[in-house]
Amino acid sequence: MLDKTVYGQTFAETMADQHFSQLQEYVEEEHISLTNLQRLNPWCSRGDKVYLTIYQGDTLIYESPFSGRTRGDLTAQKLDPDLEDPENKYALVLDGDVTVRAFLYYYSGDAFFYGLLVVSGLAAFLAFSLCFIALINRKVSYINLLKEELDILSGGQLEYAVTVHGSDEIGELALGIDQMRRSILKHQELEDQMRSANSELITAMSHDLRTPLTSLLAYLEIIERKKYADEAQMDQLVHKSIHQTLRIKNMADQLFEYFLVYATDWKNDEPETLDADELFRQILEDYAYSLESSGMKVQLQFLPVSCKIKVAIHLLQRALDNIYSNLTKYADPDTIIRIDYRRESDYLILIISNGTRADQSKRESTSIGLNTCRRIIEYHGGSFMALEEACRFFVRVSLPLQGQ
Repeated sequence: MLDKTVYGQTFAETMADQHFSQLQEYVEEEHISLTNLQRLNPWCSRGDKVYLTIYQGDTLIYESPFSGRTRGDLTAQKLDPDLEDPENKYALVLDGDVTVRAFLYYYSGDAFFYGLLVVSGLAAFLAFSLCFIALINRKVSYINLLKEELDILSGGQLEYAVTVHGSDEIGELALGIDQMRRSILKHQELEDQMRSANSELITAMSHDLRTPLTSLLAYLEIIERKKYADEAQMDQLVHKSIHQTLRIKNMADQLFEYFLVYATDWKNDEPETLDADELFRQILEDYAYSLESSGMKVQLQFLPVSCKIKVAIHLLQRALDNIYSNLTKYADPDTIIRIDYRRESDYLILIISNGTRADQSKRESTSIGLNTCRRIIEYHGGSFMALEEACRFFVRVSLPLQGQ
């Protein structure tokens, strides 16, 4: 900017013209003549922005005081056109109407440079201050926002998402708070599920246990009081008592499954990496053989996955046992049970479908077994789905594979 303004030729010439006009006025006021040129020194020394040389003819008779030379101690010096700039030549009229040649040079240099440097420094400090204040204000506003959101969370509205901005310490703090909020929500959802399952189990068990227990007590009371007609009737009462006892045992087994789903963390069940084809083929073929032995029709379709799988054998066996148990209890023996096993992307897919019995009263009253399967499969990083449509029941198991 200085090169285009105060350091430029046009500006320097304009300022030189102005200073020469002031010089001419000063000469007239002070009555400066050829004999007292040293009186020009005070004027030339103002601000050190000008450099003045005066020639009489071709002889140098005055030079600005930085050299300290005046007419008395100047050695006769001829005008050298290479040393003086014709653009800065002026006709100076001294006292007594004596006209001499003056060369006036204006140097704005240091004054403007240091002045602009100070202004630039102040501008830089102001810009830094504004940016710093804006940044601090942004951070303070964000902290105030986090405080307001924490007040909302402390009021119990855990569904309110915490605003996360940036990757600095405050942003990481906000992210940690939001993760903690989601963790609390997850635990609350789990507690709600446990509470709901507990309520459903109590309702189902209280209803289902009442009937067999009442019947069992009635049968045992008849046997105890010997109110049966003959031995055949007593055997019939004993048989009915055993049947009701088995019903109660089955409900107790469901109660055990309930605790398995919601009270076990399975930390002691270490996963093992096994050949997926070998593992599932052995288990599923055993189930198929057992189902066929009980008079059911089974269709197997195995497509090799040629991969490893990481599972806890004990837990996986329990999940598949539950599926097998449901088949033996609720599958229609007149329809085909289909077991499909294949690979999709990096997952092993197992689909089991069966026809459902027309007698819906024999269906289990709770879904503890299916919930057990779901939790075990999800524990292994997979997914479990069970649905019923068009008189057929479908179970789909997806488990992640390890490597190729």
